Amino acid sequence: MICFAVCDDNQAITGYLERMVMALEPLYNQKFDVSTFFSGESFCKHLNETGEIFDIVLMDIEMHGITGIEAGRKLRENIAGDQTLLIFVSGHKSYYHEIIDLNVFRFIPKPIFTDEFNLKLGDAVKRVLRQRQLPTNPSLAVKNGGYEIHIPISSIIYLESKARIIHLHATNKLYKYYGKLNEEQAKLPEHTFSRIHNSYLINFSHAKCVAAKSVTMLDDRQFPISEKYRDTFKSAYSRYRGIKK
Repeated sequence: MICFAVCDDNQAITGYLERMVMALEPLYNQKFDVSTFFSGESFCKHLNETGEIFDIVLMDIEMHGITGIEAGRKLRENIAGDQTLLIFVSGHKSYYHEIIDLNVFRFIPKPIFTDEFNLKLGDAVKRVLRQRQLPTNPSLAVKNGGYEIHIPISSIIYLESKARIIHLHATNKLYKYYGKLNEEQAKLPEHTFSRIHNSYLINFSHAKCVAAKSVTMLDDRQFPISEKYRDTFKSAYSRYRGIKK
């Protein structure tokens, strides 16, 4: 089953989106379950009271009371909600800087065109199904002190190369071992990790702020984006965030 939430303070649009989602159910051989909310308040209250985890959320931005951006922040407060694919459905495109930190998967403009909706929602459904095929706790195997250690990929913040020594910074520990950054990069999921410099490979999920020439991580460590990697990094980051040019 794939669990959806649809939130829009226009009840007619909420119902319309629900019908559009359910119309795609036969294409994916999956049961779809859709919960509808007519305000940001009701969505946030539901999260607080039930702790329910949605696979995909379709959210309006401009709503009376709690906005879609505020509701999106509430969704991301819980680490379990960090895996939810958030899709904003809005007639306003001027919120880029406010939504960039919400890890938005796609943006669907209003008025809603069926072909575009089906394409973008299909991308989300396929992403959910791919994620379910991955190991529950994928890890990176490294040789450290004569032992092979398996480090959860989700815990890796960044890797730094110094004189043929890899410094792997994880959320709970620093690991040092012989290796090449190119080889480590090949072992890690390309949709999450990106090279920004000859010496640095970062995990997008631990990035706090991305500027034109630098990246700031959640631990406030800042790294330069070298000119050599700038274009490939920008493309990779756009794909990660679901931002289309």
